[in-house]
Amino acid sequence: MITVLSFIDWYLPGYKAGGVLKAFSNQVAHLEGKVHFKIITRNVDYQDDTPYDSITANAWNKIAPNADAYYISADQLNYSNLKKIVKACDFDVAYIHGIYSFYFSILPIHLVRLMKPKKIIVAAHGMLGKHSLSVKRGKKVYFLKLAGLLGYYRKVIFHAANEDEKSDALELIGTKAQVIVAEELPMKVELAAWQSRPKEAGHLRMCSVARIAPEKNTAYALEILTQCATGNIEYDIYGPIYSEEYWAKCLQLIDQCPPNVKVSYQGSLPGALVLQKLSEYHLMFMPTTGENFGHTILESFMAATPVLISTNTPWKKLADQQCGWDIDLKRPAEFVEAVNQIQAMDQLQYDEISMASLQFAKAFTSENSLLTQNVNLFSYE
Repeated sequence: MITVLSFIDWYLPGYKAGGVLKAFSNQVAHLEGKVHFKIITRNVDYQDDTPYDSITANAWNKIAPNADAYYISADQLNYSNLKKIVKACDFDVAYIHGIYSFYFSILPIHLVRLMKPKKIIVAAHGMLGKHSLSVKRGKKVYFLKLAGLLGYYRKVIFHAANEDEKSDALELIGTKAQVIVAEELPMKVELAAWQSRPKEAGHLRMCSVARIAPEKNTAYALEILTQCATGNIEYDIYGPIYSEEYWAKCLQLIDQCPPNVKVSYQGSLPGALVLQKLSEYHLMFMPTTGENFGHTILESFMAATPVLISTNTPWKKLADQQCGWDIDLKRPAEFVEAVNQIQAMDQLQYDEISMASLQFAKAFTSENSLLTQNVNLFSYE
C-alpha cells in the first residue's frame, strides 16, 4: 500500500477550516484500503487556542484505519522539530495542502525533498484562483514570483480539482508546471431516502454554511435580502467569523433588512452535523466569489436542499436541472428574483426541486471515475 505523508494546517476532529479540511478528510475516507496517510497538523482548530481533548499532542495518533496524525502544538512548531518528525517517517509520496502557510505549505516542500520521495504533490485548494488572489494579492503574487525564481516548485506536481484550477496553476506557476487533475470526492455517507419537508407559499427558510469572509460574500447575500420585501424569510448564517471588520459590515446590512426578513448568526457547525442541518432548510444561499469545488454546495444537494449560488463555482446550469440557481454576481436583481421565486413556491412545487437536488447528488456521488482519479494521483509506478 502506498504511504503518503501529508501536511495540512487543520484536520479532524476540527471542522472550522472548511473546504480544505473537508476535501482531504473525504479523500482519506474513500481511499481506505488503497492509501495509508500520515498527517502532520496543528493540535487546535481554525481560529482556536484550545487543544483538542480527544488526541495526544506531539505524538502520532491512530485516527482512521488508514490514517495516523501527528498533532503538533504551537510551542513545538519550528523547523527543527518538523525536520525530526519528517526524518523519522517512512513514506512514498508527500502531499502538501495549500500554498501560503509557512509551516504547513512552504517549509514542508524543503523538508520532504530531503527524503527524496517518489512524488511531491501540492494541492492548491483554489488558492491560485482569482477569488483567492483578491485577498492580500500583493504578498501572494510576490511569493509566487519569488518561488518561481528560486525554482522552489521544481519537480513538484500540483493537484487541481478541475480544468479551471489547472489553468490557474499553469498561469501563476508557469506553463512548464506539472499539474494532475483529480476531482474532489464527496462526503462518504449513504444518502438518505428523500423526504418531504413542510413548505408553505410565502415562507422561506435559508441558510449559509461557510466562514464569514469577503470571498464567501456574506455581505452580498445580505444586500440581496435588503431588497426582498415580500414573504416571510429566515436566513441563518453558520460559520466562523474570519474578520470582525467584515462582520461589522454584515451587521449593518442585517439592520437594513426589511421587517419580513429575519437574519440569525448560529455560530460554527461541526462537519458531522452539516447534512442534517441543511435538510432543515428550503435553500442554501451562498453567493461566493469563487470555489474550486464547493463541498457545502454538494452537501446541500445531498441533503435534498437546492442552492442559490454565483457562477464562480464548478456547479453550472443548475436551473436547467431544477436543483437551484447559479447567477452572475453582476446581476443582483436576478438573485432577488430567485429568492422571491422560491419563497412563493407551495409544497408541490418545492418538492419537485428538492427531489431533483437529491437526484443530482446521487448522480455525482456514484461516479466511479472520481475515485480512480484520486488513486492515480498518488500512484508512481
